[in-house]
Amino acid sequence: MIKHILVSSLLLVAVFAQAQESTFSPYSIHGIGISKFRGSVGNVSIGGLTFVSNPVEPSVLNAATYAELTKTNFAVGGSYAVGQLEDTSGKSDVSNVSFDYLSIAIPANKFGFGFGIVPFTASGYRINQDFPERTISQTGTGNVNRVFLGAGAKVYKGLALGAEFQYNFGRIEGEITQINNNINIANTRRIDQSDIAGFSYAFSAIYDYNVSEKHVFRTSLKYEFSSNITSTNNQQTADVIIDVNGLVRPVSELTTRNREVPNRSFKLPSRFTVGASFSKKSYWLVGAEIYTGSNNSYQDRFQNRNTNETTINYIDPFGVKIGGYYQPNYQSFKSYFERIIYRAGARYEKTGLQFNNEDINEFGISFGLGLPLKQGLSTINLGFEGGKRGTTSGGAVEESFVNFSIGLNLSDKWFRKRKFN
Repeated sequence: MIKHILVSSLLLVAVFAQAQESTFSPYSIHGIGISKFRGSVGNVSIGGLTFVSNPVEPSVLNAATYAELTKTNFAVGGSYAVGQLEDTSGKSDVSNVSFDYLSIAIPANKFGFGFGIVPFTASGYRINQDFPERTISQTGTGNVNRVFLGAGAKVYKGLALGAEFQYNFGRIEGEITQINNNINIANTRRIDQSDIAGFSYAFSAIYDYNVSEKHVFRTSLKYEFSSNITSTNNQQTADVIIDVNGLVRPVSELTTRNREVPNRSFKLPSRFTVGASFSKKSYWLVGAEIYTGSNNSYQDRFQNRNTNETTINYIDPFGVKIGGYYQPNYQSFKSYFERIIYRAGARYEKTGLQFNNEDINEFGISFGLGLPLKQGLSTINLGFEGGKRGTTSGGAVEESFVNFSIGLNLSDKWFRKRKFN
């Protein structure tokens, strides 16, 4: 069993490390894309709360939760999203499929550790602008992935501390094509390519206070440090034509030119998160969380993309999340429905991006189910989230989205002492 899981994990990591278009947001043109990962299916279904966990299913968003782990946990998940983009010129329908995360967490007496790979940011957009004298089309794809290694330990009664080391890497490509209505002016195409790399770190703490034998009040703190990231940039330009099939291709190799452009090094924003929850062990939980960060030193990969038509600013992000779950009777043998975990949550976030002085905010409502497998402590998690991002004011775009997600959590004791040779 373990061998099959590990082999599958390596194959999934190999696929995951390749660039994928896992977002359709026009706002992903900026910086190194938009934030992509908000936790496992279980986390997302309760509004994205980062600190909710149990002894067989830690939170990959909070390393301190590894401290309470009692079984080895393997988790994998993906999602399908559909949406609609709206601006002053009309509406368009979009969709994408993405592989979202893979993680393994292992208990080790009074501490535990976990590792895996998740998407950090994503870029995927198609923007067309029609002007009297020309048409400009912009497309982009790519991801910045995050490999992480975290550990959590119990340091005092009810208190656990965690630390996580992260390596961020990936490639983002953008293409800008300009088709001129004047036949005497050459059509042009520019391809921007950036290889992203950098380390980052996070520390967390969780304190559980037993109000009674069955009721627990939990508080959580997490700090993600501002860290350096490097964008190694390449740029290629060419004069292009539209062939009989409607495809854009270079006129000839002679018109294709590689341009030297500066690499960029800038800081990822820091973030401070605080949360609290009240629960009845193995039955229900309600919780809330807020975060804030510093985004002032964030930059685009290439020189400022601002034009005469638009102005982009990076401001401090802020978010509020609420959520919880209910499991009627996890020990029920008569009714399977009583062993299902029912989840719900909501979130409101200021993304940290400002377009023509309009804040780009995001709102989402989520629901989910944790379906126990017939044997053991493993579950299949299903999630649904609907929401909006952005606004049509100031020439911006409003995105409406619906995400469907599925995740598998396998929990068991992998490492056993043999009683017989």
